[in-house]
Amino acid sequence: MILAGNDPVLVMTNTENNSEMKKEAEERKLHRMAKVHDVLEMWQGCQNLSATQKETRAQTKYIMAVG
Repeated sequence: MILAGNDPVLVMTNTENNSEMKKEAEERKLHRMAKVHDVLEMWQGCQNLSATQKETRAQTKYIMAVG
């Protein structure tokens, strides 16, 4: 009688399944990290745009006051 823990085919199948599950989990993790990175880049872009707009308004007010 061969027990499931002693069957080399079942052991290899379990190992392959575990490897596949770990690979899929790593891919999900990397995808999630990429999405977070994209959101942070968009946020930084918004912050830069806001700062540029404020600077432009300040320059315009100065030019209008001087001119």
